[in-house]
Amino acid sequence: MARRGADITREKLLSAAHDLFVERATHTATVSEICDRADVNVAMVKYCFGSKDGLLDALLERVLRGLSSEIDRLSALHLDPEEALHRHVAEIVRNYVRYPYVNRLMNERLQRAEPGAVDRISASFAIPARDFYATLLAEGRRRSGWREIDPTLFFFSVVGICEFLFAAGPLLERSFQATMDPDLVERYIEHATALVSAGVAQRVPGPTR
Repeated sequence: MARRGADITREKLLSAAHDLFVERATHTATVSEICDRADVNVAMVKYCFGSKDGLLDALLERVLRGLSSEIDRLSALHLDPEEALHRHVAEIVRNYVRYPYVNRLMNERLQRAEPGAVDRISASFAIPARDFYATLLAEGRRRSGWREIDPTLFFFSVVGICEFLFAAGPLLERSFQATMDPDLVERYIEHATALVSAGVAQRVPGPTR
């Protein structure tokens, strides 16, 4: 019963943190604010997670595991490589809408260069994504004549293309007077997909001189 109660409280805290971070598009919320939203005692953060950092790590890992599960589901569909790539890029962009805090939270953990945190991020998301790319790129070469691409570099390229729009949201709004609305998100999905798709296609040799 004690374990079940702790699990329920843990889930309430994670859900409260997620809700606050989505509302603010950041991961800036105090322990007191998170506990007020979850309707639990502040001491439960230490009991369930050890510290606020432990809570943030658990939230990040939960989001990243969800992203990896999406990759697994996409792989199981055995789609044409071009269609699989299109769906995957769309999922990444939409996940930055669903989890606007994840980029800042992950970068903060990576910048600290704590081996444990880096290893958890790697196991939860980076390695599964890179392995998915390796398989997808090989299938694309076999079936569609894609050019040979390093899957590790492709991982950083695809994620980088998808995430910067959200990482630099204030720049978008203040410098270009654009609003992050559903129409812009859909246009960015098409834009990012076109860039990535063009990048994997075999280049046509230019005219000889």
